[in-house]
Amino acid sequence: MKTLITARFDKRFLDELKAIATDLRFDGYGVHGVKMATPDLIRALEGVELLISEFEDITREVIEKADALKIIVCCRNEAFASVDIEAATEKGIPVLYAGGRNAVAVAEHTIALLMCVSKNIALTDHLLKYTDELTNCTYSDKQGERRHVISEWSMDPRAPFALYGGGPEMYGKNFGQVGFGSIGREVAKRAYALGMNLLIYDPYIKPEDVAFVNGKLVDLETLMRESDFISVNCNVTPETRGLISREMINLMKPTAYLVNTARAPIIDYDALYDALKEKRIAGAGLDVFPVEPIPAGDKILSLKNTVLTPHLAGSSRDIIGHQTEIIMEQLKILLGGGRPRFICNPQVIKA
Repeated sequence: MKTLITARFDKRFLDELKAIATDLRFDGYGVHGVKMATPDLIRALEGVELLISEFEDITREVIEKADALKIIVCCRNEAFASVDIEAATEKGIPVLYAGGRNAVAVAEHTIALLMCVSKNIALTDHLLKYTDELTNCTYSDKQGERRHVISEWSMDPRAPFALYGGGPEMYGKNFGQVGFGSIGREVAKRAYALGMNLLIYDPYIKPEDVAFVNGKLVDLETLMRESDFISVNCNVTPETRGLISREMINLMKPTAYLVNTARAPIIDYDALYDALKEKRIAGAGLDVFPVEPIPAGDKILSLKNTVLTPHLAGSSRDIIGHQTEIIMEQLKILLGGGRPRFICNPQVIKA
């Protein structure tokens, strides 16, 4: 089977791939770090039966002109971001994807953001490194003597312990999980391991699906109202766009924290900014923004009660291995006559 690989591919699985494909070519993003232009991709697909891609745009034009193409594999969790699923389905081409390839990375980043913002880790790190607020802070006592705040940090209200300590413990608190797909499940595992009580909103799952984390299915209003920490981990769909609205944000406790490692359109960012600025909620950890990269001078950059990262939650050095292992397993199932778990258009598989 002639194969074109434009994805990053873990060479540990090369022998397995060679058992499937005898004619291999590596090109595109996986080799050069830049995705192939459409004309180049069309030419490269001449005679190709199996395409393993990651970031290349597999458009309708590409699919219609790839006469020999039989299988498309996208090494992403959201194949529809790169592949025209409708066009592939019309031609009877199965589209496999690497479901959950970065679930662990995003879950760990989610918990890290929660800890950083609720315990002022990022803020005090910045103050220590780039200001003298915590390294050269003194005050006059009643006798007029200059004293270092640091030396009496546990007693003076101007000390770091008083100003930046006192964040909530996570143990025993309510953790609201919005979305319970591959990433949401990994986040929930970690919240449960920290001794938190799981409140879960996902209209597509059943109570038995959340039993392994002793989770409780609730409606969104209840989750927003009762949670001490909230994590958003669902896809952007017509149903989830604007799901965390101003109305929902207004339900949050003043001591609650929110983290978004999913996509910005799920949350009303103007409403979130207002709640943070007015301190109607305690803080937020954000990895995604309405405009990316986030513009210099964006109003959300001015807030001290946030921890922000530039959309890197899903990145780790281990993802290439994860995605390669997942897609190879799915390929072997498909070629063996089975029905892969991670397939965008199962209707093209003949019974």
